Amino acid sequence: MVNIGDFARLGGVSTRMLRHYDALGLLAPAQVDAQNGHRSYDVTQLAVLNRLVALKGLGFSLQEVGVLLREGVDPAEMQGMLRLRRAELARQVQHDRHVLDRVMARLRLIEEENLMDAQIETKHADAVSLAALSATAPDASRQSTGPTVQSLFDHVCDLMDAASADRTSPVAHYVPSPGDSSTVLVTAGFVVPGGQVPDLETYPVPAAEVASIVHHGPMTGIAAAYQELARWAESRGHHASLDSPRWRELYLEAAGDDQTEWIVEVQLELT
Repeated sequence: MVNIGDFARLGGVSTRMLRHYDALGLLAPAQVDAQNGHRSYDVTQLAVLNRLVALKGLGFSLQEVGVLLREGVDPAEMQGMLRLRRAELARQVQHDRHVLDRVMARLRLIEEENLMDAQIETKHADAVSLAALSATAPDASRQSTGPTVQSLFDHVCDLMDAASADRTSPVAHYVPSPGDSSTVLVTAGFVVPGGQVPDLETYPVPAAEVASIVHHGPMTGIAAAYQELARWAESRGHHASLDSPRWRELYLEAAGDDQTEWIVEVQLELT
């Protein structure tokens, strides 16, 4: 037997919540001292508490939790529900992160309205996994990489739709081709937790310090953003970053064929 404070610490909940669960008939103490009212729990009751907390995390009301606990929840069934919930939360986190990126990009555009020079920001970019396809462009010009990335995205979108996969955060990654730095390996895909989508490769984009700029408008004018970043990197001594450049494009708002309102964040990985 352990007292209510120790049981709360073992279970990762508050004593107030344990009293609340008792009042609702969800988890009663194993023993209550008749003289002083002190509550004691058996360590084996942690199994019930773990299920109770897990079911709450899945979104069930406490009333529904009570029914499920009385009926009994098979451990394998619980694990399955938790895995599904984990996947839902991962998708929601990715969606919210993309929305935040869009809001921040809009804010930077507003800040630029009264500035002569474009706003370039340095920051840490987290590692992500893309469900993606890759192809080689003959050179780094937009005339070569533009059609390549468009073709890749068209194919990726078809495969994502066929798999009913979420297409929230499109990303393109441009790196020198292994063994031939004159050509560019272009990868296009969508951030997917785990990166697993049938017929698409899982492409890891590593964490990196990046310099970024926001481009607003048609992709035909995005070369200006690249030039601003290149000038900035050169002026600040980031020569290694330009000797073998690794670029990223994050498509924050890129719906439809009309690119007038498109917002794309261009990032240069700093080495």
